[in-house]
Amino acid sequence: MVRRPPALRKNDLVSPNNHHAPVSAATPQAIWATITPQTLLSAAQRAGHALDSDQLQAVAALGAGHRRGVYLHGAVGRGKSWLADRLFAAVDAPKRRLHVHGFLADLSRQMVREHLPLPDAVRAMLGDARFLLLDEFHVHDIADAIMLRRTVTTLLDADVAVLMTSNYPPQRLLPDPTFHDAVLPAIEAILTHLDIIELGGEHDYRPHSAHSAGFASGTWTAIPAATQNTLPDAAASGTEVSVALSNTRVLRASAAEEGGRLRVHWNELCASPLSVNDYLTLAARFSRWELVGVPAPERMSADPFQRLAYLLDVLVDADLALHVEASTDRAAFAAADNLPRDANRLLSRLSLLA
Repeated sequence: MVRRPPALRKNDLVSPNNHHAPVSAATPQAIWATITPQTLLSAAQRAGHALDSDQLQAVAALGAGHRRGVYLHGAVGRGKSWLADRLFAAVDAPKRRLHVHGFLADLSRQMVREHLPLPDAVRAMLGDARFLLLDEFHVHDIADAIMLRRTVTTLLDADVAVLMTSNYPPQRLLPDPTFHDAVLPAIEAILTHLDIIELGGEHDYRPHSAHSAGFASGTWTAIPAATQNTLPDAAASGTEVSVALSNTRVLRASAAEEGGRLRVHWNELCASPLSVNDYLTLAARFSRWELVGVPAPERMSADPFQRLAYLLDVLVDADLALHVEASTDRAAFAAADNLPRDANRLLSRLSLLA
């Protein structure tokens, strides 16, 4: 299903600086015109992927030409990221790909370090990019909503081609009625400027992904709580390592090898008040993660659960191996009654682990 913004007017097809000159080849519309259904079908054939009927419909819609950009949404595991990867690779123009968490973190750093107002920080991040892929677009809280409502408007005013992927249709971003009004300006901008394409289907392809490298090479191991309590504790044995975070804060870890292994307890990584920025910083420093002491879901409160979801977002986006030692097996974890917002995405990510 495709929802398109209002039709072009005659003057939209000319340069803003010369009303008699044709638009540049780098306009969003011209960039999208280079992406055809055959572009994506050929990429699928080269990779040996047989697309299902829903994916073929999305391919046809993605390659149909767009004025500004596309908001591609659908349930987890339907192939959004794979299609976005192929489309991004086919764009022959300066381009950037960002995960929404990394985007907001970088944006905040630009505003603080360079003392830039938000619109200028957005433009500085774009640089000379003419195409932006913003992956995993979602809004979890009021702080994100406030930042994104101005950010999205600035992005869509920047005359760059945009592709957003999301697990949610625009109208379901931040559905909590207490806060939903805060994200309405961003939703309206998306509906006004972008074509909305849904990738439907019932099949989740993620559990069938290869487990040979990156995040999917990780594991989930059930170690009963009673056994965990008999294992050596890093602090007690004197092997604890302090990993520096921002603002003089430290993360206590059992092992921390720069560029390699990070072994850390649940209480430090998820039960403590770490932010997405902290996870992004750590992901840039450590390539193999071991999260130990993960309790049963019924012993988790909402905030640590949500931090786990953020952590998985960061590690999947960076494609870093994660090995989990938990007090329950993954099936029991997935069946818990108190799973957080975005539980489907969280569980789909965990299903990648062996």
